[in-house]
Amino acid sequence: MPDEPKASLAKLVAPTGVLRAGINLANFLLVSGKDSDGQPSGVAPDLAAEVARRLGVSLELVGFKSPQELGDAVDAGAWDIGLIGAEPQRAEKIAFTARYDFCYAPYVDIPVTYLVPPGSSLKSVAEVDAAGVCIASVAGSAFGLWLEKNIKLASVQQAKTMDEAFQLLASGKVQALAGLRQRLLTDAKQLPGAGILEGNFMTVQQAIGTPRSRDPEVSKFLGTTVEELKSSGFVASLISKHGVSGQLLVSSPAGEVEGDAKRRKLDAAGSSGKEKQTVAVLGCGAMGSVYAAFFAAAGNDVWAVDVWKEHVDAMQKGGLRVTGPKGDFTARINARMDTSEVPAADLVIIATKASGVGAAAKAAAGLLKADGVVLTIQNGLGAGDRIAQHIDTKNVLLGIASNFGACMKGPGHAEHKSMNLIAIGEMEGGSTKRLEHVVALWSEAGFTAKACEDITNMIWEKLLCNVFVGGACTLTGLTVGEMVDQPSSKSVALACAREAYAVGQAKGIKFSFEDLEAYLDKFVSTVRGARPSMAQDHAARRRGEVDAINGAIPPEAEKVGLKAPINETLANLIRARESAF
Repeated sequence: MPDEPKASLAKLVAPTGVLRAGINLANFLLVSGKDSDGQPSGVAPDLAAEVARRLGVSLELVGFKSPQELGDAVDAGAWDIGLIGAEPQRAEKIAFTARYDFCYAPYVDIPVTYLVPPGSSLKSVAEVDAAGVCIASVAGSAFGLWLEKNIKLASVQQAKTMDEAFQLLASGKVQALAGLRQRLLTDAKQLPGAGILEGNFMTVQQAIGTPRSRDPEVSKFLGTTVEELKSSGFVASLISKHGVSGQLLVSSPAGEVEGDAKRRKLDAAGSSGKEKQTVAVLGCGAMGSVYAAFFAAAGNDVWAVDVWKEHVDAMQKGGLRVTGPKGDFTARINARMDTSEVPAADLVIIATKASGVGAAAKAAAGLLKADGVVLTIQNGLGAGDRIAQHIDTKNVLLGIASNFGACMKGPGHAEHKSMNLIAIGEMEGGSTKRLEHVVALWSEAGFTAKACEDITNMIWEKLLCNVFVGGACTLTGLTVGEMVDQPSSKSVALACAREAYAVGQAKGIKFSFEDLEAYLDKFVSTVRGARPSMAQDHAARRRGEVDAINGAIPPEAEKVGLKAPINETLANLIRARESAF
């Protein structure tokens, strides 16, 4: 940077001529020790030092005992930049490292989960948010703020420090302790028999903030700097230098706004050199919104098409917000109610309900680039057959979202409960280069994705899960966990799944398991707090996908000389209810 512009920027960032960097001394992953002069050392201090070097000013580290103290100190003007977890509540006073107003640009992600005491009945992250459960957390921490905002049924008790929060668990006053996974590993050693739940309920996204009263150029400079330090490998080198590899994760690139000629795909090892992809998502409900937001956050040019006007308007105005175990972020995308303005796409994702596949398929055919691909992801059976009625399937792939739970919190805001796997395959099976390319695109966008040489088997395995929870939860109005905890409803759900399993075996499906009930129990453990999409539809008085789920089993059974009376009964009851919608 030339000296004159650098000096001008330095005055904006550090008006006193010294960059005062607020750091959270309680975060042992980011402030891991002291140097020979007794000053704090670690990833956060080194990152602050690099910002000061780029500005050509000296550095003063301002330490705080807790993230809450650091965040509150913005009112007193105690620091010029603050290295702290990016949270919407804090963003009211702190402008985080956002290249634009619509997204944070964190430099590292820290997984957060729960520690439960010996003998606890809580076996999964999803089970913690339940009536009668009290969670210990730390007041003002990023995960504490997240819990206050997102926990619906459980209660949250905020302690001043992590040590005090641990004592609440050890003394039996709470049923779960929220915290950084690495810290909980240490706490578990002090409480023999305690267990850390698999998965994360969120990730703390550590960013660099500046007071909102500062010139907007400050946050733009910090955002650009953070992206450069991630892409160059600088942040990764600090993680290695301070011995916290595997405990801190270099954050994914921040999404960027429409029309920015410099928008590009970055990864933690450096610039990937790949051109951005144009991705069209047809059907931007809960799942489609999650897909669109993550693809946009990874630097792709994303166009979302949906018939829900309020949702489209919200996305146009303020971006698409997604909350869940992978954090809370807002991505800027292009939202429309039809495809007339959508450009030719490299990838078209059909994420509509089964009933909307026909119209979406016709639209997709007109959106594809010469080498583009259509990927259809729906629940249940028949997606390939339905799309084949409308377009040539030579450029069509089939996909499933396994162990995903998502819902709409309102226009412009989707929430995902879990994100396990996106499985993708050729309609006719086998492995191809284009299949590998599409899987790579999903992986680069932050999903766990894999290519399947026989996607039909995977579709049937997911179908069993949908058949198990879909009809029973829709008719009872219960969550997945509540439904299986009631012997009367679980017995009906299990009978439906057994019918589907028998049909699949008769059709030659090679299931990857032998114990059906154990397979279903494992699935349920990841989505206990969720409501199946069909149940969500009925709650909103919309018709669901019964004909592709429970209603699909009787005709498939007839093809192989079997019957499926339980599924037929449930499907007929659901259709009767839908007749009033």
